Amino acid sequence: MKRLFPGLVVACTVVAGLLISSPAAADSTPTSPGDETAAIEPLYRLELLPRLRSADSCKMFSSYDRTGGNDDGFKGTYSKLRVEDGNAVVAEMTGAGCIQRIHLPHSIYSKPGLLGRKGEHIRIYLDGNEKPALDVPLEDIFRGKVDGFPKPLVGEGSGGHYCYVPIAYRDGCKVVFEGTAVKFYAVEYTTYPNAEGVVTFQNPPTDAQRKALAAAAKVWNSCGDLGALDVGDAEETKQAIAVKSGKTLDMALPSGPRMVRAVYLQGKPDSLKNAGDVRLEIRWDGAENPAVDVPLDFFFCQAMAPKDFRSLLVGVNEQGWYNFMPMPYQKSARITLVADKPLDAVLTVVTTELPKRPGELGYLHAAYHESLPTQKGKFHPWLNRQGRGHYVGTYLATAARREMAMPSWLEGDEFFTCDGELRIHGTGSEDYFNCGWYGTPGRLLGPCAFPMHGFSVYRKDGEKPLAAAFRWNVPDPIPYEKSIEAKIEHGPGNNIPTDYRSAAFFYDAAP
Repeated sequence: MKRLFPGLVVACTVVAGLLISSPAAADSTPTSPGDETAAIEPLYRLELLPRLRSADSCKMFSSYDRTGGNDDGFKGTYSKLRVEDGNAVVAEMTGAGCIQRIHLPHSIYSKPGLLGRKGEHIRIYLDGNEKPALDVPLEDIFRGKVDGFPKPLVGEGSGGHYCYVPIAYRDGCKVVFEGTAVKFYAVEYTTYPNAEGVVTFQNPPTDAQRKALAAAAKVWNSCGDLGALDVGDAEETKQAIAVKSGKTLDMALPSGPRMVRAVYLQGKPDSLKNAGDVRLEIRWDGAENPAVDVPLDFFFCQAMAPKDFRSLLVGVNEQGWYNFMPMPYQKSARITLVADKPLDAVLTVVTTELPKRPGELGYLHAAYHESLPTQKGKFHPWLNRQGRGHYVGTYLATAARREMAMPSWLEGDEFFTCDGELRIHGTGSEDYFNCGWYGTPGRLLGPCAFPMHGFSVYRKDGEKPLAAAFRWNVPDPIPYEKSIEAKIEHGPGNNIPTDYRSAAFFYDAAP
């Protein structure tokens, strides 16, 4: 069996899920020019996002407080696995896998810079080699100064530094920061069941890899432009919405097999302000229960009236609010709007034929939760699901219930438990959303938007802080084989009463 894409072993027997064709039986020509670009393609080929990949797992090394407190890097107590030759080992993996995300906030809230602010290097050792595959100043990566690390696949802003350039390895990986001044950090990675088809990262990249990285950077720079995603022949289904309070509207999409590539909502501001009081339900292939069941404004990440922004998956463009999450279905798709308040708008859905030989696809789901307010000692849930699939994004809208200087509930950590194993434990909510040091001049002190993350809302309503944020796991989906529980603290110990509302987006084998 040959691995065409990381996370997909191409010979499968389907128990559940949307099997488009069997790659083992069909033409086995790789869709990439070679396996050397396979880790890069998912960054810009969104049609690959629904691919089920439960043989893989997503895990993270971070500086979270192992005692359950809030020392997530302030003192550096948990900021390294060990010290070797005077340097900090921050991540160490065995077997085959790929680093998908590296995040660090500024080391100190009042001063810019990373580590000890002395230009320290990051060194990444792969496949047991004594010579590092990458040995460059850490800050240069995020500034786009390192060959093979183009913006906006890397970047900095709102107090955070992020890198989504994939770093694959066949037999182990070790990440080392020069010196011991590291404080807050996260290294997120995917593990593979074997090394078949995995091509170890190299720097500088090959010509094919450089071309793929340029294609990814072009797509990320074109947020909100459906044409940049190369969707092929598309069909539009458009319907005027004039739904009154207490009424329901149904909209059928073209018969499958097809894939939704875009959903637009266009209307006047006075009407769209009621979108939070309209429920959006989407059912796939005749399922009784909706897979997507969220307030309409949450589907487009438009709660609390943000200023217009664009990201790779959602935002506002010339056609209105958009959602570009790919949504495959085999036979039928039906959209239902249930209104508590009137809405006058136009809903447009763009569908295409299913891509050839993508493997087994999951159905898009969206789960909504609200904690009004959050309760002391209890997490706010994002997702609790039995089944098989992968998590691809979070939208979280929060509001204080009393006057506060800043949204201190952002001290809360995120937790992802997959198949009974805690795989991701973060260092704070603003870090999860790739930012840092909220409420500080020059850091997270206002709204921001990047291709994969951002705070669409960061302001005060009188003296009550509001914050809404999104993050997309396009480069780093979180697979589960049997179950997933995703949740977040409100404050460092679930101790700040706040209004929390969230939508978790994921693909599941069941419709």
